[in-house]
Amino acid sequence: MMIRLKNIIVLLFLPFLFTTFVNAQSITTLLRNQQLTVYDIGIFRLQEDMKSSIPQVQKHFLNKEIEISDIYTDVVSSFWRNTIDLIVSVPMSETLTKTNYFSDMYRCKNIFFSVRDHLLRNQNESNYNFSRASSYVVSTFSTPTSWPSWKYEQQKIKELVSMIQLEVTLRPSNELAFREGVSPINCKGSLADDFDTIVVTKNFN
Repeated sequence: MMIRLKNIIVLLFLPFLFTTFVNAQSITTLLRNQQLTVYDIGIFRLQEDMKSSIPQVQKHFLNKEIEISDIYTDVVSSFWRNTIDLIVSVPMSETLTKTNYFSDMYRCKNIFFSVRDHLLRNQNESNYNFSRASSYVVSTFSTPTSWPSWKYEQQKIKELVSMIQLEVTLRPSNELAFREGVSPINCKGSLADDFDTIVVTKNFN
């Protein structure tokens, strides 16, 4: 009688044990079957590179006026617009007024190129910005085991360089925005752009 009871208990628990095993196997299989694309790897690398550029941004402010923790970076990818935006956002507690427009513009551009030069720091030194930028993006969106065939197609490389845009925003702190009613200043361009080709945007109230 006791043996039969034990057998019944075992039989009752078998479906539970089997279901648990199948579920564990299923999630493992699911994770292993997920495809990590070269695009995903490239975005991750860009995010890490942008984070590592934060100390370069802080150098543009005296006496640690801006704390490292205040500087925001991100990489925003849009499938529909076919763009990848490298974002740097810095809170400002002063300036950003009409009278400071030119100094703010130059600061924004200088931060842009500090970040850009940090991203391209491992590329061969050259006066040709596009050469350094193209080398960087090709290596970013490649893996050691599969060097892309498209690296020899100049048109595709130009498309990739163009779709990656670096944008620096000097934004007013909440206190400054309330007190002065000022707007952010933005400078944006590709990693191959020159100082004069960076687009600066500022809306004065």
